[in-house]
Amino acid sequence: MPLSRSLLVLLCLHFLLLPACMRQKSSSVETEILRHGHLAASHEDVHPIVYINVRDNTNQRAASLQAHTEASLRLLGYTTVDNPSQAGYILQIVVLAAGVTSQEHARSVVDSGYGAKSTLTGGGSTAIVADVLLVQRQIPAAKQPDRVKFKNISRRNAVANSQMRIGLLTPQEINLDEGITSFMMETLASELACALHEAKNTKQKKTRN
Repeated sequence: MPLSRSLLVLLCLHFLLLPACMRQKSSSVETEILRHGHLAASHEDVHPIVYINVRDNTNQRAASLQAHTEASLRLLGYTTVDNPSQAGYILQIVVLAAGVTSQEHARSVVDSGYGAKSTLTGGGSTAIVADVLLVQRQIPAAKQPDRVKFKNISRRNAVANSQMRIGLLTPQEINLDEGITSFMMETLASELACALHEAKNTKQKKTRN
């Protein structure tokens, strides 16, 4: 029946997209997601076009984060662009620290919140800590030059912004000297994409209600 087929197609699409918003699982590495704050949507309609700006303070150990985050967002139906003037969402990620630490200290660093100190100390576990800023803006009708300062772009036509601190914690020591593992990068990227997506969906549900 046509109706049954349509429902089946919708269900299949739902389950194909669902894994992109689920935490990565691994039989050998247990990972806990830590958050303080959350990304929030504005009451304005914002185009699902995302510009991602990653600043890595860990000596290039998080070099693949941008590519992984862009891939996760595309799976959720967003378009990613290289020019912030074309974006409805600007996602700024600052990877603050990555390395061996204690579980208690990692949780304390994340609970300190956006903009607080982020030095990792102790041992027995491994953590990554990042600050995340989401700026939502109306895309101007006039085309902006490609080489416009990012700070000016992020403020121009902004309708809302929100911040959070996020961390990944594994209960074992991992050597990150040669870079953060692909599994940890993919997990962090998936969490970041889901945080933005959840903010957008929450806004849409409130609007419908």
